Amino acid sequence: MTMKLMQWAYARKYQIKAVFDDFPETVFLFRRIGEFYFLFSCTGGEFTRLPERCDYNRMEELINEELGTLEHYLNRRSNTRGAS
Repeated sequence: MTMKLMQWAYARKYQIKAVFDDFPETVFLFRRIGEFYFLFSCTGGEFTRLPERCDYNRMEELINEELGTLEHYLNRRSNTRGAS
């Protein structure tokens, strides 16, 4: 099953709030760093399962794709996979 971005909205300056279908009771907060967004924190309901690093990576990819910054996210220095 593939995770999907259900909704997102601008929060404070350089921040985005987002909800994903795999974790519908949780609001994830992303902060802009340079030209792309990284997951910063989360708040909300109880987890049926805890998110793993692969979930966080997928969330970051989805939010950056939605906001048109995916290329910058994939080309960041810390990305060991490189652009694909």
